[in-house]
Amino acid sequence: MCTFSTFNSLKVHLSRTHSKKKVAEGGSGDLTSNWEFHCPVCDFKQPFVERDMFIHLRGHLRLKEIVPCPFRACTFTTNVYSTYNAHKCREHKNASDYDVAVVVQNVSNASHDRDIEQDPAELSENENEIAPEAGSSTEGLTEQLQYNLASFFLKMQTILHVSQRPTQEIIEHIDQLFSLTEPVVRESVTKILEKHNCPFTDALVSEIVQAVSDSNILYKSVTSKGPLSTAKRRKSYYEEKFLIVKPVEYLIESSQRTFTYVPILTSLQMLLKKTDVCEKIQETTSQLPGQYLSHCDGSYYQENALFSSEGQKLSIILYVDDFEIANPLGTSKEIHKVCAVFWTLANLPVKSALHSIQLALLCNSNDVRQFGFAKVFAPLLSDLKTLEEVGVYIETFGDCLKGTVYSVAADNLAAHGLAGFNESFRSTYFCRFCLATKQKCKYQMLYLMRTKDLHDKHVQEIQNNDSQKKYGVKQSCVLSDHLSYFHPITGFPPEILHDLFECVVPVELAHCLKGLIAKKYFTLEELNRAILSFPFQHSDKVDRSHPIPPNVVTRGTIGGNGHENHTLLRLLPVLIGSRVPEGDTFWEVLMNLKDIVELAMSHAFTDDIIQYMSCKISDHRQLLQEVLPSLRLRPKHHYIEHYPHLIKCFGPLVHLWTMRFEGKHKVFKIIIRHTHNYKNVLKTLAERNQNMMAFNLSSPRFFKPPVQTLKVESVYVESLPTDTHALISSITDSSSLYGTKQVTIEGTTFVAGMFVCTGAHAALPQFKEIRNILLIRNDSFLLKDFETWYIEHLRSYELTDHKSHTCYVTGLPNTV
Repeated sequence: MCTFSTFNSLKVHLSRTHSKKKVAEGGSGDLTSNWEFHCPVCDFKQPFVERDMFIHLRGHLRLKEIVPCPFRACTFTTNVYSTYNAHKCREHKNASDYDVAVVVQNVSNASHDRDIEQDPAELSENENEIAPEAGSSTEGLTEQLQYNLASFFLKMQTILHVSQRPTQEIIEHIDQLFSLTEPVVRESVTKILEKHNCPFTDALVSEIVQAVSDSNILYKSVTSKGPLSTAKRRKSYYEEKFLIVKPVEYLIESSQRTFTYVPILTSLQMLLKKTDVCEKIQETTSQLPGQYLSHCDGSYYQENALFSSEGQKLSIILYVDDFEIANPLGTSKEIHKVCAVFWTLANLPVKSALHSIQLALLCNSNDVRQFGFAKVFAPLLSDLKTLEEVGVYIETFGDCLKGTVYSVAADNLAAHGLAGFNESFRSTYFCRFCLATKQKCKYQMLYLMRTKDLHDKHVQEIQNNDSQKKYGVKQSCVLSDHLSYFHPITGFPPEILHDLFECVVPVELAHCLKGLIAKKYFTLEELNRAILSFPFQHSDKVDRSHPIPPNVVTRGTIGGNGHENHTLLRLLPVLIGSRVPEGDTFWEVLMNLKDIVELAMSHAFTDDIIQYMSCKISDHRQLLQEVLPSLRLRPKHHYIEHYPHLIKCFGPLVHLWTMRFEGKHKVFKIIIRHTHNYKNVLKTLAERNQNMMAFNLSSPRFFKPPVQTLKVESVYVESLPTDTHALISSITDSSSLYGTKQVTIEGTTFVAGMFVCTGAHAALPQFKEIRNILLIRNDSFLLKDFETWYIEHLRSYELTDHKSHTCYVTGLPNTV
């Protein structure tokens, strides 16, 4: 249940929570199941922990209640917090003899511990039965320790971003320290032999000292002849012992330019060597008609001839994007701009960690524009073609698994360029989903949708007539030219990050806030003060909105990144909603936009919700043009109108957005910032990334545990609300439980004090507050019920305490 980021954290947790020490009668000690704390002021009881006991007593002092000293034979009492602490420090600084009425032995738990305690001789016998031979065990342990040391050095290089030169200096200093400590070791060995009256010679002492040094894995590995002593030897060790897929440099035909490619077939084989990864891709979800829970529910996936055939198939999502690795505002702008291609398996859960995203290709952006996608993507396309026709042999399955590219996640510019559409969004035909024109787009919403046959016809006409453009199509898609099961019409989903949060939301926020400020409902300074003083909680602390710049009127957009804009729009009703009168048209535009955003970010849809979303988008556009007739609609306003139809085709769009992939850019920027190496940027980035992937693959499990918590504490059942005792007793008969204030379940973090939605009643969601998180059968929540009232004007819910104040234990909420 508990996971720790450092070994020291694990040791502290073990000493505090799982100590084997027994508490003597009236004595103190670590947490054990044999002793209980009984509060002398109230009826509170819980398993004894010294720190928790004083925290509870000081709680009474803060209420000015008289608290007696808990130590034996001490008659001191006070209701002053500072006096109590001073008395404890002066009179009982190192005391451990508590009053027997305060620290009471739990006889039932003590006898239970004696019943289950195993005889040491029996334990030793069992260990000898399962342990291998001494020699082979020592040899295996030596290899394992050396592997762990190499993994540590690999982590320094890839996770902590320590470059090779500092790493080598650290190793050289360690080698020097070992050589300097040899006289100390020799003297210690000599004293021990003299103490036990053992005859010895200098040769014997030297042999013992050498044996001690050789048994030290650190000394044996980093000395001048050790396998980890130099950068070259460490690299050879990594390549031999770790699952490293080496990147390959390719020379672009008829030029001296290069790009770096990581073989995708080999990467698939390495990834699928992990048992937990294979388990994840084999998981199947029940598909119900009229529900869209994943990409498998979309019509494009179900109509794909490869995915609809029998057997396990690999569904790949590609991501293509350009990013700057140097300062984009400095003299290096555009010089070190890199085009990156990443990939991930759509078979894996959406909430997979960042290291589940694999690198495929790195090249210079200028080379892509000069030589085209076909030449730069040649090795990737060749491997993908092999994956479609032959498959890749997976040892775990004992068979070749076929697969293909399901979709390509990219911003609109990269999507149009790779798919072969016009990359100018001011042209007549600017949409890759339909045949809308700039002129007709202002007055109507229904257009002729692009289909596979229609698109192939346009491409054929271009090739036959040598025409540059045809209905926004300028060339064929390089992926569909090489792959049999991929088509540009069904392979490029919309991108809600760039459409909504980096275009539509900041633009409409700027114009509507301008209108609300002009009506003198509030000022920009008042709004910024509300943003700065708002108590952001949980994940909103990281994505908190920044003050809106004063030039928002002239810019026509509030700027900011996608996460910040999403947080601002979601919390805007709480920030200033009470200052705006009901019925204001500017406010209605923003609230309709808020509804659309929440629907677009949903992870589950039904046909009814999709139809409701379509009506919302239509109403929002009509109201937007009435309230802001001078506002020039962006092409992304038009893309949003296709969302209801595209959800039926691709499944939930949030599963295919680029936000997950853009986190990989930060990793590469950190690498360059720490290495300061621009000599061969592409090779440096690719090798560092593959070493990082090798470190992740070396872990016992590729994914994090489904349930994680960092700190647990004991909770006495009697200290919980009385109306929960019967429910807890039906689950466990223990008088004390483990609890925590924060737990992460399947990537979602739950914190005590957080409100969660657990269902619906009378067409309204049911919200409950997490009061306690108990570790019963992995996860149980002690929740408090609230009555819900919907406020249309604020698009928010008002919660009031439930009349019965019912608290109960439940499992993981179905809806968060």
